[in-house]
Amino acid sequence: MPVADAPATRARPRSTRLRAVAAVAAALALSAAGCSSGGYDQGSAGSSTFTYLTPTDVITEWDPAASYSNELAAFPNMYETLTRYDPETEQVEPLLATEWSGSEDGLTWSFTLRDDVTFHSGAPMTAASVKEAVERTIELDSGAAYLWAPVEGIEATGEHTVTFTLAYPAALDLISSAAYAAYVYEVPDDAEDFEATSFGTGPYTVESWSPGSENELNLTRFDDYWGGWEGAHYDSVSYRVAPQASTAAQLMTSGEAHYAQLLPSQLLEPMRDDPALEVTETTSWQNLFGLMNTEKAPLDDARVRRAVAHAVDYEELVEGTDGSFTESDGVVPEGLLGHQEDPELRGHDPERAEELLEEAGYGPGGDEGPSLDLTYTEGDEEVATMVSLMQSQLAEVGIELNVEALPWESAQWPRAQEEDPQDRQDILLMYWWPDDPQPLSWYQNMFRSEDEIVFNLAYYSDPELDGLIDEVGSVTATDEEAAAQMYADMQEVLVEDAPSLFLGTRVYQRALSSDVEGFRDNPMYANVAFVHDYAPAG
Repeated sequence: MPVADAPATRARPRSTRLRAVAAVAAALALSAAGCSSGGYDQGSAGSSTFTYLTPTDVITEWDPAASYSNELAAFPNMYETLTRYDPETEQVEPLLATEWSGSEDGLTWSFTLRDDVTFHSGAPMTAASVKEAVERTIELDSGAAYLWAPVEGIEATGEHTVTFTLAYPAALDLISSAAYAAYVYEVPDDAEDFEATSFGTGPYTVESWSPGSENELNLTRFDDYWGGWEGAHYDSVSYRVAPQASTAAQLMTSGEAHYAQLLPSQLLEPMRDDPALEVTETTSWQNLFGLMNTEKAPLDDARVRRAVAHAVDYEELVEGTDGSFTESDGVVPEGLLGHQEDPELRGHDPERAEELLEEAGYGPGGDEGPSLDLTYTEGDEEVATMVSLMQSQLAEVGIELNVEALPWESAQWPRAQEEDPQDRQDILLMYWWPDDPQPLSWYQNMFRSEDEIVFNLAYYSDPELDGLIDEVGSVTATDEEAAAQMYADMQEVLVEDAPSLFLGTRVYQRALSSDVEGFRDNPMYANVAFVHDYAPAG
């Protein structure tokens, strides 16, 4: 359908996305490290305090409108959104809103709010307070506030009814379930008041915050929480910083913690036989791309790019990570609109790779096989294993792969942004994941034409794909079936032109105490433990 006045992209701000990418890289690096354990003063796994282990600092930003980093692990226990995405049903579910509706043209959305919700201050949550919070988030224009770009106006059309008017069609029910920038909060007099305090509606409030310490953040139950406290619940949540994976593993096996966010496979393996522990595995929405430099020889030739794609044995790559990855079906992970099960995507075919290289002038009667430079983020040991396997696989078809592990923020990303394509790497490995449950994020950030280099680090430009990207977000708001077909067409363009390798999708492997009942990993909210939903055994 034609769309008037739709923006070319709604790409996230550079600095904040960079911070999020760097945080993930740091967490993966720390989780892989090992050393002797240190002491912790904390409750046992059988207590009414849920103890959460993380390899990085928990809080980098207290303002819920600006939060865009590690605090995602904690904020959903203090702050809530209008809706929450359920990956099993692939639908948004009620949270602070009990029901909602969008107009046929996707330009007006009305949300009916719960009438029994209070903020942690004791003030009631009303449509006026929702309006004030979202307007402040939009005005602040920080973090993931770009998600609200379609919103033209917000009105409290009743005490518990809020209506949004949009400048162009958008799926506001999905946006309202975002992991960042969608929180409903009580607006304080001064933004500094957010520090070490919660202004939300969630089940827990801040008890203490000790930045830089192992016992960084403690939350306590909010007695007037609208969800109630009937039945068994954890009364408090303790976030403990365990930078070394061996320390976290020891705390789990000794029964001093309930949940470890990230542990390498070799430390998880013995836990599988421990009746006091459980190892959970959930396919994430965090997938790994090998972005190929389409502006630099030899990868400016689609035949060479396709040869690389056929030379890679994707099954061998993921098997080498001992369960840390699963094979990707393409751009969009399973559980989202636009996911395509495409077995041809992982077409490991060395003979075809050699044919394509010969067509491009390499091999018998031509030049020697190409030499390519690949960079990945240092400290990611599973990816290091994958890269080593890729070197052997590409060598089998005559491609030399030179690899280098670099710090993301200070080296890998700046190199990818060099003005001269010859100064950039040939292949850059990078994760992507969404801020809200819409697949548009992958396409518009990594594969839409850019005047200024941000995250399209394949430097790819295709007018047909640009047109589909610009249109699909609005179509999603009014016709999901048509949008799904558009996403299929978009992936077909990328498979044919091969600007990227789809190397794998992260599997969230968690160490969990067997005393915890009701745990469920939701890939939309990476590393979030929704503690109120769990119960201590017995």
